[in-house]
Amino acid sequence: MGLLVSEGAYNLLEEKWIPVLYGDGKVDRVGICQALTDARKIRQIAASNPMDRVALLRFLLAVLMWCKEDVKSSLSKLDEKNVGIPDNWLAKLEANKAAFNLLGDGKRFYQDESIKDKKPRPLGDLLVEFPGANSVNHMHHIVYGNSSCGFCPACCAKGILRLSVWAPANSFYDASINPGSAAYTFIEGKNLCQTLYANLPATNPRADQAPWLGSEQPNAPDTVARLAWRPRRLWLKVEDSVGHCACCGQTGRLAKSLCIEKGWPTPVTTGQQFGKDVLLEFQKLNVDYKAKKTDKRKLADKVVKISSVIFKCRMPALSQVDSNVAQAPENESREAKIARIFDQLYEAGSQKLIKELTRTPTRKEESLLGLQNMRTKKFWDSDPHLLIDGEPISLPGLGKDVAIHSSQFWRNALRLQRGQVGRVTAIGPVVNKFTFQDGVSIALPDAALSTLANLTSDCAEILLGTGTKEKPNENSDDKLLRRGVLRAVTDTPDRQHPEIDASFKLLMPNAEAQIRDRLGRIDASTGDSATEVKAFLHEVYAPVVDLVIASVTPGSPLRLQVAQNHVQALMNKKIEAMVEKSDHISNAVSPAAVPSKPKRGRKKGISK
Repeated sequence: MGLLVSEGAYNLLEEKWIPVLYGDGKVDRVGICQALTDARKIRQIAASNPMDRVALLRFLLAVLMWCKEDVKSSLSKLDEKNVGIPDNWLAKLEANKAAFNLLGDGKRFYQDESIKDKKPRPLGDLLVEFPGANSVNHMHHIVYGNSSCGFCPACCAKGILRLSVWAPANSFYDASINPGSAAYTFIEGKNLCQTLYANLPATNPRADQAPWLGSEQPNAPDTVARLAWRPRRLWLKVEDSVGHCACCGQTGRLAKSLCIEKGWPTPVTTGQQFGKDVLLEFQKLNVDYKAKKTDKRKLADKVVKISSVIFKCRMPALSQVDSNVAQAPENESREAKIARIFDQLYEAGSQKLIKELTRTPTRKEESLLGLQNMRTKKFWDSDPHLLIDGEPISLPGLGKDVAIHSSQFWRNALRLQRGQVGRVTAIGPVVNKFTFQDGVSIALPDAALSTLANLTSDCAEILLGTGTKEKPNENSDDKLLRRGVLRAVTDTPDRQHPEIDASFKLLMPNAEAQIRDRLGRIDASTGDSATEVKAFLHEVYAPVVDLVIASVTPGSPLRLQVAQNHVQALMNKKIEAMVEKSDHISNAVSPAAVPSKPKRGRKKGISK
């Protein structure tokens, strides 16, 4: 595009640094103010790396929420009037213009002047696809120290915001607001204005402070702060010489290195905070609970790990073994009570009771936990965009097999998109040994089609089995589901049969392509009838079954035909029951809904 990087402060409100695609096909770069005021004309953020698209969108959401308290309802009114975001909404930006200077001697955007004299490090710490001081896994190859090697201010700004979402954790640094490998979903509007509206959080409390206004971590971070977190303290080292940016190729002044230190730590979840409070109560009782290698600290750590389960499900049982209840403080907190009773049990040598009260939660207990559930990772558990399944989910690593790559992530993303209406994009990085390998964007069909997508997943489970352990007194259906119908027709159905697994996974990518194509052509408002769903599932999986059985069944052609017929019969029976059950549940939820014929000939997915 031939955009020159201007000298001076490089103010992000005005400089052209955000890549966008306009509705008329024009590709350009814009500043923050123009991105918002032109949001109705802009089709989408057009960063080449999907990770940057997430970071820029979340940052623009944070800016908009900070500028306009009632932004969600206000955007809805603008959409009705068919007008864009007015300039007067952005008065806060103009009043705090200095906070958006990326360069210069004064205050800098997302940078901390107190570390500018620290030992500099390579810029690979900012853009993870480039090599850092010690990393060997990266996607671009450059030699630091070369006078022409560096990043332009625009790429530096994108890298800083990417850290707000994707900063990885290691022995030196905390992750960002969520684990560095987490995946996110976004609803796609017809233009950037609609996309911003669709992805705003449900509530928008007043936000007077924001991460770009100061370096101090907020004590009680609001949504604006969490969307634009500062997990690193930074200071860019910019050279006076002009060169080509190693990232985008533009010509201008370049940053050659940066100073970087640990920034804001990842906030704890509700359950983790409760566990921290329990540990603090242990340490008030006895100093031995502070030393990490003592037996008392091991006890405390065990209790902290299960503390949410104890509070939610086991407090009555804990109270029953409290022999010093008469001496308990009058207004004793729940955290103090847990610590006091377990300390009491430890002193009495009641290891059997301790083991019973800290056992793994049962399924019934897990169903009662809700947001108090234990978390092994710190993250923002009410993040409006994060894909969560107990813990945040991520793309499978590069070492996973092709079947998992092609099906596991996109099905989980579809299942966890929280009933969002419209086409959704799921974005996340592939991480290998804490190094980002690639950023991937996956388009998902309308949430209304998730039932069919889940049925296809259930079919795969029926064929391969659940992999669960044998249960006492299990019936024939349970046994068949555990083994999988492909194993059930062999002479040794309880064996692992890796040859069946390998053959099935090799054939799955083609089946997955059929499923995605079908979901893209179904009208979300009507869907398919039960008869059509059964026919489709058979159409997708019958060839897979025949080929798998052909590749693993020894003997004569007659034996092969018998095995194939047997598996097809079992699969058809299971599909029939599964679809009827799904249709029954759907009708029970919405008795007035009558399945009708889908609209044929759709080529461009689901209507918004």
